[in-house]
Amino acid sequence: MGRRLVRSQQQLVGDHWEDWLASDCPALLVHGARSDVLSAAHAEEMAARRPGTTLVRLPAGHTVHETDPAGFGAAVRDFLGSLRL
Repeated sequence: MGRRLVRSQQQLVGDHWEDWLASDCPALLVHGARSDVLSAAHAEEMAARRPGTTLVRLPAGHTVHETDPAGFGAAVRDFLGSLRL
């Protein structure tokens, strides 16, 4: 189990811009303002580089859905409500 966990964690490290930019469908990026994983500058760059991205900042840590579930839910609800189907 330990080796698989380490290997899985290693897959998170690297340059993932190609993956992020591979789609142009609407995307919601919920950024926890107190995240120690994703900086505000990086979140802004992600939103700027990918058309159709909505960036929402919440006063939470990296796992926004855990530290601010109501804010996260509202952000998702608002985003989904803004989509034209």
